[in-house]
Amino acid sequence: ETPQAPESNSTADLLSSTFADAMRAPLGALRQVRELLSDPTQLPGLGAQATATVRGLLAELNDVDSARSPLWTQRSIQRRCETLRAPYRPMLEASRALGGKLNTAFLAATADAAGEYHRQLGMPVETLRTSMAISTRSEASGGNAFTLARMLVPTGPMPIAERFAAINEAVSQAREQSKNASLDTLATMSSLLPTSVLTRIARAQSQTVDFATSNVRGAGIPLYICGALVLENYPIGPLGGVAFNLTMLSYNHSLDMGLNIDTAAVAEPERLQQCIQKSLHELMDYAPTNKAGIPAPPNPRVTRWLKRLRLQLATAARRATSRLPRR
Repeated sequence: ETPQAPESNSTADLLSSTFADAMRAPLGALRQVRELLSDPTQLPGLGAQATATVRGLLAELNDVDSARSPLWTQRSIQRRCETLRAPYRPMLEASRALGGKLNTAFLAATADAAGEYHRQLGMPVETLRTSMAISTRSEASGGNAFTLARMLVPTGPMPIAERFAAINEAVSQAREQSKNASLDTLATMSSLLPTSVLTRIARAQSQTVDFATSNVRGAGIPLYICGALVLENYPIGPLGGVAFNLTMLSYNHSLDMGLNIDTAAVAEPERLQQCIQKSLHELMDYAPTNKAGIPAPPNPRVTRWLKRLRLQLATAARRATSRLPRR
């Protein structure tokens, strides 16, 4: 009888075994994806949601067209952050007057500013590609649901109303095309892939985008930290390989924007900030109340909330004063 070889307990063998176990699930998933791609007739056999997810993911990954900017070609780890502000009500009314939503107005102003930046530096560009987080929330999704959509936006010289209409249509198409590739679904699928594969995919996809935007809904009422009023609240979005990321957060009748810039791509950050601020002001001219110079009336619910808050604070102050020792 042949004696069995002693079991090896070396560190190398342990690491090798652990790595092999960790790779079994990703390799199995990759094998299934490969078989699915080699035989598309298997798609009808999958569940409806799974089929839509695979098709949506493949559509996103097949878009490998390079970024459009002739200026924003370099990337680095050097960062520059700027801030911008705009009043909430005029921006909202301007977007409604133009036939869209606040998200479209925000993106239209950013695209207009990006085009103006290129023209001022003598390198005009007709279109740029942006990525944007779009809400896909519905009754079936339950809570918040988002997807990352990429789209080409017009950046050539044109009236704001015309640019707004073109971007509004592009956003609608991007939402429809990307609704199946939600962030939750992508996160679930990406957990099955090796980090090296994910890194390569992310790097390849980031090279197709010029800039990123994101619009986050915040508090419509004043917030306090340890009794101190929060005056402004600026978000900073990640770059992820793009030239700049402009993230907008609504807060207490204001739109606070954080501009995160890769200085190797955008050589003049101040110029870009000024272009964005100028585009925001031009877009707000479409707000009816802004033209008349009459501020919008305050929200009745916010007014009632503030009255209750003042009353509660006054009551708490009186109680605290009454408990102080008297001399």
